[in-house]
Amino acid sequence: MMKRVKLISVFCLAATLSACGGATLMSEAEEAKIGAAQHPNIVREYGGAYIDPKINAYVETVMARIGRFSDRPDIDYRITVLDTPMVNAFALPGGYTYVTRGLLALADNEAELAGVIGHEIAHVTARHGARRQTAAVGTAVVAGVLGAVLNARTGLSGRATGDLLNVGGSAILAGYSRDNEYEADNLGIKAMARAGYEPHAQGELLTSLAAFSKFQSGGQEASANWFSSHPNNEARIAKARQKADSAGKKMPTPGQIGTDRHLQMIDGMVYGDSARAGIMRGRRYEHAALALRFDVPRGFKLNNGQTRVTAKHDNDVQIIFDLDARIANEAPAAYLRGTWATGQRLSGFQDLKIDGRQAALGTLKTQNGIAVLLAIDGGEKQIMRFGVLAPRGRESDAEAAMASLRRAIDFLTPRQAGAIRPYRLRVVTVKEGESVASLGRRMRGPAADKEGLFRVLNGLGQNDTLAAGSRVKLVSD
Repeated sequence: MMKRVKLISVFCLAATLSACGGATLMSEAEEAKIGAAQHPNIVREYGGAYIDPKINAYVETVMARIGRFSDRPDIDYRITVLDTPMVNAFALPGGYTYVTRGLLALADNEAELAGVIGHEIAHVTARHGARRQTAAVGTAVVAGVLGAVLNARTGLSGRATGDLLNVGGSAILAGYSRDNEYEADNLGIKAMARAGYEPHAQGELLTSLAAFSKFQSGGQEASANWFSSHPNNEARIAKARQKADSAGKKMPTPGQIGTDRHLQMIDGMVYGDSARAGIMRGRRYEHAALALRFDVPRGFKLNNGQTRVTAKHDNDVQIIFDLDARIANEAPAAYLRGTWATGQRLSGFQDLKIDGRQAALGTLKTQNGIAVLLAIDGGEKQIMRFGVLAPRGRESDAEAAMASLRRAIDFLTPRQAGAIRPYRLRVVTVKEGESVASLGRRMRGPAADKEGLFRVLNGLGQNDTLAAGSRVKLVSD
């Protein structure tokens, strides 16, 4: 859980703003300025760059190779691996390109990574962002609506969301049109082939991305991560394969796939939540930098969101944990009354301590039920906030959940905080007698369907089996 805006959740709302026509009002110099100005914001909002010299050098090498064979080799392409489990990739005007740690984990080989990078820089070379900016001139009302959505969902100030939206009519948030996506697929496949990569890998990754999206949504055909900003359907995958067929016939030698190299590079990479975002293990949430650990009550399903940690019960009672800035050394009681619940009547107010830290507790009646609020001293300039929300008729359940939560909040010693470790991706060789089921049982991580995650991570269909000697990805402690 970090103070990050979930940009992906807004892509779908902005997708209707796709540009029409090829004329642009933005010069290439202006595009480069936009990319440079927004780069630090993107890195910050996505939890920072993933710093691993081996992986960073690998991704930069693939980017350089694809860039040389793109339609615009003169552009100074720069790529950053974002430290997030989201499966996504995107590019800003000016050649600033991003792939997430989650996408690297899902890709099966170097050619698939090259396909993603080729697709994203194709948006840059075709100036899709600039075209969209031109079409978005005069869309201040729409930007205001998006800003209101972001404010409501993230709790950030209007100024903060305005900064994110101020990219020339939403150069980041708006999704591309279907024609833009097809064009980027085609240009990316051409660049792959010219660079010597197997061009069919792009279609293979699109298939894996679709499977991952379906897995994340519990088997439903729902958009998630990549597909929130990159439209997908069978027709698109078929077009990518047809384009690859054509590009492949022009290659003098078979294209490079690079499975062994890719697996070697991602072996040991963090998988899932990073230590600085906090880690979920069952009903437990741990955060090393905050020196905090808590368990949600039984029956609650924990979720580590982009701006907050949430947990929901089948009875519609919800738990929310986040952080907020406060006046230096402002007491939790003053914060609860004067900032969090300002102007509201609190009942059951208590000035108390939670595991030795000063805290304050109170209950608000809302139009739809109640909110039990707990503010805890989080250091000189921040407050830790726990809220339990319940609809009418579930007030006692909310109070019981907060009582359980209060007992489960622990502040850790430096040694305990230092022992918190994220999950890692491990590459193993399949032994005789091992199967999808047996290796699935070795999987760690928060996913309930371990075998399902194993299949998705390794590009295996429901009826696929494993051969001894093959290499596969596992999530490990």
